[in-house]
Amino acid sequence: MSWYIQCGRDGDVVLSSRVRLARNLDGYSFPHRMTNDKMIELRDRAVECLHSLPSADTDKFVSLNMDLLPEPDRLALVEKHLISDELAKGGSGQSVCISKDESVSIMVNEEDHLRVQVMNCGFSLDQAYRKAEEIAIFLEKNLPIAYSDQYGFLTACPTNTGTGMRASVMVHLPALTLLGRMQPLIDGLSHAGFAVRGYLGEHSQANGNVYQLSNQITLGISEINVLLSFKRMVEEVLSLERKLRVELFESNPEKIRDRVYRSYGELMYARMITDSEAMKRISDLRLGIALGFFEEAGMETLSKIAAFIGPAGVQKNSGEVLSPTEQEVRRAEMIRRILRENTAR
Repeated sequence: MSWYIQCGRDGDVVLSSRVRLARNLDGYSFPHRMTNDKMIELRDRAVECLHSLPSADTDKFVSLNMDLLPEPDRLALVEKHLISDELAKGGSGQSVCISKDESVSIMVNEEDHLRVQVMNCGFSLDQAYRKAEEIAIFLEKNLPIAYSDQYGFLTACPTNTGTGMRASVMVHLPALTLLGRMQPLIDGLSHAGFAVRGYLGEHSQANGNVYQLSNQITLGISEINVLLSFKRMVEEVLSLERKLRVELFESNPEKIRDRVYRSYGELMYARMITDSEAMKRISDLRLGIALGFFEEAGMETLSKIAAFIGPAGVQKNSGEVLSPTEQEVRRAEMIRRILRENTAR
């Protein structure tokens, strides 16, 4: 089972965890300054190294060259958080290596030469970090990784120099959002050295009340201390969200119950639906499950729906070019089918 349709620790709030490590190779310019020939040379060298990484069968990589991959497939990878918008543009010499269970994704020649990212369900940053570190150590032993005794790992963007690490979590924050508490939280986290972004990362919207929280400081602090401070922050946000959910429900329980079941009805019977509207309805159902009164569907079922209803996911699943209206029809069909197949009896 793919990691993104499972419900892990603290899965009522923390949907997933990710650790990303940026690394570059000595002897090559950063990607934005490289010629196509050098991009291809580095890509082939890096991919060959990655395929020699000792791993279990579930971690074996498939490599995909962006210039050969159709656009719907690239965009579907973005929706599953396996590649960035930048890599999805499909330039020559760019590639991604993805593990069989899709928990490990290594982008080649994105902003940096190598971006190792490990993703897990729930609040599991330590587990993600251990796997990312294992891969990074292997790369350091087999490739000339650019490192400065003064600054640490050298990266294309100065904000990543040092550890080169970004830790992040996807969090579902309906109570903070509905009660108008998100902007003060965003301001406070920003002043404390953390970032809050939308569902698909930088410049995206928080579809379905899902936000991405991440660290911003990478220089002058160890990876372990980055994780410790970041985890403390996430635990505080998690605690606040749970407290506000109870307050929200107790202030008007029938209104919240009605909202949740109306959303369930829309997902079960709608014949057309946009991805944004579907994510809103999924958010309501997640809230009902977390509050303990909605049992018609489980968190894993909702994660399964959310993973495949983006525009590119629907397009790819259909196997044909769809108009926006046709996408809405297919999306509604897919949601109804998954709910019928997985609804609690």
